[in-house]
Amino acid sequence: MSDNKITRFSIFGFKGGVGKSTVAYFLARDLAKRHRVLLVDRDYTNTIGKIYGLDTGIINVLADGVEGKFLARDGNLKVLSLISFQPRTLPALEDFARAYSQVLEDVDVVVTDNPPNLDDITRIEAQGYYRARGEFHCNAIVVTTPGLALRLTLEYLNEISSSLRSWVPEATYARLVAFVVNMARENVDVEVPRKVAIPFYRDMLFKGFREVPEPKEMQKVLEYAEQVIAGEVPVL
Repeated sequence: MSDNKITRFSIFGFKGGVGKSTVAYFLARDLAKRHRVLLVDRDYTNTIGKIYGLDTGIINVLADGVEGKFLARDGNLKVLSLISFQPRTLPALEDFARAYSQVLEDVDVVVTDNPPNLDDITRIEAQGYYRARGEFHCNAIVVTTPGLALRLTLEYLNEISSSLRSWVPEATYARLVAFVVNMARENVDVEVPRKVAIPFYRDMLFKGFREVPEPKEMQKVLEYAEQVIAGEVPVL
């Protein structure tokens, strides 16, 4: 078990298409300018993994015996794909934790891009991380869009903490560090801490986040993340 300190950021959203992968992609790349970062693609679409040429997931390799590339490196940034298709079964937790531990070596920051639902892939990543590291915590960055998605997010926001603590009772903490309202066409009147509104960018929607400049509003998300890494955000 490694002694290097790692700070985790988990990107959550309760609806697909709200921009979770966009936020995870830009945040990880920005953080990698100063830290050694592991970006974990936990989403079934493998959106980020495909950008880095990953054609399978580490869970598919362990559980289904498939061959392929599930880990990539780009300077200070490592990208890990967990799944590229629904596995027949999940690997043994100890096997996953052992493989995950090797990936986590020489990493200062982990950013996870999660599926809309808190499912078994989310669970095994959390439990495997705890087995590999001997500790678990969650700095949640929640991403939503205005309207129905925002209402659902506010209704189920507490489910993140309760689910994580049910999977890893030893979790040190689970807290919200940023609340991103993406594709906001006007001021979003919602009382949440550390709200970041990202306007609707047409090119982002039609070309994809890899093909367009980073939204300037992501610098505020980066600022909040750096405050967490520096220990400037209290654990409530």
